[in-house]
Amino acid sequence: MLRVLISRLAGRARPSETDRLLDAAAAARGRGDLDRAAELARHVMRAAPERPAAGYLLAEICLERGDNAGAEALMREMLQARPDDAHAHELLGQALRRRGAALEASHALCRAIEINPASLPARSELAGALAELGRPQEAIDVLRWVLKRDPDHAAAHLNSGIALQELGRLDEAATHFARAAALEAERAEPLNRLAMCLRGLDRHADALRELDRAMALAPGDATTLTHRAIVLRELGMAAEARDAVAALVAQRPAEVAARSALAAALADLGDTSGARAEYDAALALAPGSGDARLGRALLRLALGDFAGGWEDYEGRFDSGESPRRGFPQPELGAEPAAGKTVLVYAEQGLGDEIMFASCLPDLIAEARAVVVECDPRLESLFRRAFPTAAVCGAPRTWDHAWLAGAGAIDVQIAAGSLPRRYRRGAADFPARRSYLAADPARVHEYRSRLATLGSGRKIGIAWRGGLMRTRQRTRSLSPEDLAPLVGRTDLAFVSLQHRATGEELARLQAVAGKPVAHWPEAASHPEETAALIGALDAVVTVCSSVVHLGGALGARVIALVPAAPEWRYLRAGDRMPWYPSVELLRQTAGGDWTALVRAAARRI
Repeated sequence: MLRVLISRLAGRARPSETDRLLDAAAAARGRGDLDRAAELARHVMRAAPERPAAGYLLAEICLERGDNAGAEALMREMLQARPDDAHAHELLGQALRRRGAALEASHALCRAIEINPASLPARSELAGALAELGRPQEAIDVLRWVLKRDPDHAAAHLNSGIALQELGRLDEAATHFARAAALEAERAEPLNRLAMCLRGLDRHADALRELDRAMALAPGDATTLTHRAIVLRELGMAAEARDAVAALVAQRPAEVAARSALAAALADLGDTSGARAEYDAALALAPGSGDARLGRALLRLALGDFAGGWEDYEGRFDSGESPRRGFPQPELGAEPAAGKTVLVYAEQGLGDEIMFASCLPDLIAEARAVVVECDPRLESLFRRAFPTAAVCGAPRTWDHAWLAGAGAIDVQIAAGSLPRRYRRGAADFPARRSYLAADPARVHEYRSRLATLGSGRKIGIAWRGGLMRTRQRTRSLSPEDLAPLVGRTDLAFVSLQHRATGEELARLQAVAGKPVAHWPEAASHPEETAALIGALDAVVTVCSSVVHLGGALGARVIALVPAAPEWRYLRAGDRMPWYPSVELLRQTAGGDWTALVRAAARRI
C-alpha cells in the first residue's frame, strides 16, 4: 500500500495521501526504524515540497542520529524558501548548538522566538545555548518562564539542570535532570546528565546506577560507555574503565571523548605511551577538544614536560573542569605584565590554590600591582605571605561584586595559568624552602598544647585525601594501614585529617594502643592547620591539601604517593619541584600501603 501511495505522490499528491505517508514515517520513527522513517520523509519532500512537516521530521531524525550537519543543511535549504518558518529556525538552532556553535544557535533561536513568541521549545533551547555561552543565570531566567507555563516540559528541565550545573548548584541540577529523565523515560541523555551531576556530588555509586539505566535503554551508546569509564576510573577501577571503552574505540575510532577516557585509564595503569597515543589521536580528530587537551596536559606535566604541559593545560577552559569565571577584564597573555594591574582569580581545589600561589612572587615582581582572589579560608595566609598584593577572599560565584572595591584592573589571569609564564622548565622552580608563613602566636599556642602530649617528637598524620571524583579511593588508606607508624612508642601523633569521623579516630587509637590527639578546629581551617604544622616536628600524609600546605610552609612532610598519582606528584622521583621540603614515598603496586608506611616509620 505504501508503494502505491509513493507512486501516486510522484504524480499529483492528494493531501490525504501525503498525511497518511507522513503518519507512516512518524510511526516508523516511533518504532525505532529510522531508516524507513527517513526514506518515507524524503519521498514526501520530493513529491510535496510545499509540506514542511517532512523536512522537520527528517531533520529530527538527523539530530537523533547525531548527524547535526545533515540537519543544519536541511533547515538552511528550507529557510531559503520559507525564511519566516519559526520551526525551521528552531531546528537549525538545535543542530548548531549540538555541533558546538552556541552563538550561531542563539541567533537562530532568537529568530524563531521573534516569529513565534509562544514557542516553549525554542525558548528552552535558547536557554541551553545561553548556558553554554557562559550566561547561566540568563538561561535560568528564561527556563523559569517556560516551566511556569509548562511544569512538565522535559527539555526545560534538562536545560535547567545544565545551567544550574554551570553555576555549581549541583543538588538543584540533579533534581531537574531526574525530572527530565522521568518525563522522557525512553531517552538516555537525561540519565547521562544526571549521572555526571551525581558524580560531581561525589555520589559515584548513584551515578553508576543511572548509567546502568541508560545502558539498558541504549546498550551501545558512546556517551554512556564513556561516562561509565570516567566514573569507574575515579573509583580506582582503572582496568574496568579501560575495558568499558576499549572495544568502543576499536569499533568507532572517531569517538574523541571515549579515546580521552581510554587514555586516562591507560595512564593510571602505567601505560603512558599508550595514553599519549590516544590523546594525540583524539586531538588529531578534534583539535578543539578541551577534555583531550587537558588530559594530555596532565600526562605531560606528570612526566616533567612542563613547557608543553602548560600549553595544553589551557585546554581546561574548554573542558568541564575549570570554566572561565566571567571577569570583564581582558586576559593577560604572553605579553609583559609590567605597568599593569593584574587580577589573579582562584580556580580548582584548595591544594591547587596553594600550589599555584608559589608563582605570585614572580608576578608581583613583574606587574605594577596585583589583586588576588582566593578561597576565603586562605585570605589571612595569603595576606601575610604577599603583603604588597591586594588579597580578597571571595566565594567562587558569578557575582564579582567584591571587585568594586579593588580599583582599576587592567588584565586578568587564572591562577592555574601562572606556571605557563613562570615554570616552563625544571630549572624555573625556585629553591626557596617556603613562601607561606603561619601566625607565630598561633604556632606558640599549639606548641604549648603539644607539650601536654608527653615526651618524644610530635608527628602529624592524615590518611584520607581528595574527593571521590579526584580518586579518593586510590589516594587514601585506612587507620589500620598506619599501624607500623602509629604503633611506635617513642612518638606522639596528632591527626591533621579534615573531617575525621569518630569511628576513624577510634580505630586509629585502637591500632596505636595509645591516644592520638585530634583537635577539630586545627583540621578544619587552613590558618589553624598551618599553625599546628608549624609546631610539629614532621608530617606523614597521603596526597591531600596537607602536602601543599606543609610544603608551602617549608615543613618536613613525608607524602605517601599511590602507584598512579595525580600529576602534581610526577611519575617518578622522591621530590616535588613545588616543595623542596616534601619527600615522596611511592607505591610500587596499587593498593599496597604497608611498605610505604613502614618506610615512613623508618624515615621518622
